[in-house]
Amino acid sequence: MPAHRIYFHLTWSTLGRRPMIDTPTGAFLDEYFRKIAVQERVTIVALGFLQTHVHLVVRTTPRYDLPRLVQLLKGGSSYAASRQPGNRLGLRWNREYSVTSVSPGLLPQAVAYVEGQNERHPEEAIKV
Repeated sequence: MPAHRIYFHLTWSTLGRRPMIDTPTGAFLDEYFRKIAVQERVTIVALGFLQTHVHLVVRTTPRYDLPRLVQLLKGGSSYAASRQPGNRLGLRWNREYSVTSVSPGLLPQAVAYVEGQNERHPEEAIKV
């Protein structure tokens, strides 16, 4: 087991909190975020999509540049998802995002929270 266990809960919403994430876009984002995580040597512990926002729990190294990760996830995904064949909604994110550190002892609760977003917001649920 690595010496450092540093976890963050990240969340951000679509521009104007409009419903821009449908099933195909959610599937694209899932794959895209996981590729970026591998590229950046970050572990995605939990990932949840709703029509209007995203939740992630990630594990990083102690000196990781978190704003860079968010830029890669948000900026790159917006550009790429909007150019996917059949994407009629487009994808634009709000400028802001939220990040909260998660203690290792509370990690199971944070993961359950992220994975339970469809039940928490059934009117915004998508199937990925």
